[in-house]
Amino acid sequence: MATIPFSELFEYAAHYETKAIELIRELVGFPTVAFREPEAIKECAQHLREIFQFYGYKAEIYPTVPDGSPVVYAEKNVGTPKTFMFYRHYDVQPEDPLDLWDSPPWELTECGDRLYARGVADNKGNTVNGLLAMELLEDQLGELPVNVKFVCEGEEEAGSRNLSSFTKTHTDLLKADGCSWEGISLYLDDDKPMLDGRPNLPTPYNVYCGLKGIANIELRNRGPPIYPNRDVHSGQAAAVPSAAWRMVWALNTLKDSQENILLEGFNELVKPPLHEDIEVLRENDIDFSEILKRDYGLEDLLLGREGLDLDVELALMPSLSIDGLNSGYSGPGPKTIVPASAQAKVDFRLVPDLTVERVCELLRAHLTKHGFDDIEASLISGYDPAKTSVNHPFIRMVREVTRELITPTKVNTIPMAFGSGPAYLFNPYTPICYGVNHIEGQNGHAPNENIPRGLIRSNIAFNAYLAQFIAM
Repeated sequence: MATIPFSELFEYAAHYETKAIELIRELVGFPTVAFREPEAIKECAQHLREIFQFYGYKAEIYPTVPDGSPVVYAEKNVGTPKTFMFYRHYDVQPEDPLDLWDSPPWELTECGDRLYARGVADNKGNTVNGLLAMELLEDQLGELPVNVKFVCEGEEEAGSRNLSSFTKTHTDLLKADGCSWEGISLYLDDDKPMLDGRPNLPTPYNVYCGLKGIANIELRNRGPPIYPNRDVHSGQAAAVPSAAWRMVWALNTLKDSQENILLEGFNELVKPPLHEDIEVLRENDIDFSEILKRDYGLEDLLLGREGLDLDVELALMPSLSIDGLNSGYSGPGPKTIVPASAQAKVDFRLVPDLTVERVCELLRAHLTKHGFDDIEASLISGYDPAKTSVNHPFIRMVREVTRELITPTKVNTIPMAFGSGPAYLFNPYTPICYGVNHIEGQNGHAPNENIPRGLIRSNIAFNAYLAQFIAM
């Protein structure tokens, strides 16, 4: 089957940019913070279904549970053997702190060469780009070369806690030959997007084959009979148990100074890195140590990690972080007390075969074994890990097509992304992948979230280009 060259698709995509911006403007106008704005969630889901129907998709809204965000499912079945799926989410991070925004978060604002709004990057912009990429391809070829599915959920930023009620009962809808996870994006140089007939990338390109899992857990100790029923004058510290000290001591048992996680049975569940994963990391041409040091103003990284050692830890090994600690008084001036309660939030980043359920069991058993059964461990949210083989035909296709397209820019393969998401619910039915090259200053999950305007055109063209090869 003949394919339309990227250079031609890039030219055609310019005619879809205005349409894309208007669709993004409509979607970012809904303040879709999951579980905080239920009406906006419902209205946005309904609007998404109407958009898909306008573009010729069979689109339905599937409820999850009574308090859950609905899933918008859209399909265009053209009778071809292959199917391309887009996983997207229409919920967004909260806009707080509002006073740090330079423009209204729920209103698309163009400033310079960037578009600002909550959700413009994560993930409403990519939803529109994928939709119009398929529209472009259909317009140019007369019909789509591949069946297309969109699964758009409304709780990704809040842990996707109700998505499984959809995926468990609609497994037939999840089957595809490849899934673009949140986005397979291509960012071109703003000044010279095309050079010698090829897309000109300012940074190396990374193909991710999965996502680490995560277990977000809250630890809490408070009140009688072990702790006092209120904060106590610290003159009585010799007599009254301190919730703060107990929490610090308990946390100190979880990990040692060499970053080893000390839960009994934890490390035995970690699958050793596969040879194929180590090899693709070894072949990569990206220096994460320099990127991280530059981005965060660091002189050195933890334990002096760099090179392949750092890459393996980031992509293939678990980690444990203390996300926050809260106890006692931290305002101005002294307040001499023994705190009656303490709270800590931790997260475990998970790799095969660590599951959220198993890690929670091991943590509770560990606290009991070390005499801290007075500390409650409650799961807030979590995702199991998900991974597609780096040698899966879909991953190989994305990697090889991208390499050929953007030579001499280097294409790197990362076995698992450092972040997390509900990919494990889809992975049994379809291989997943997302690809990006670095864009500075997008402010994801922060005030002034934005995208370069030119990203819209390049993403429409690139997704249309890839879809042609999935059809082969």
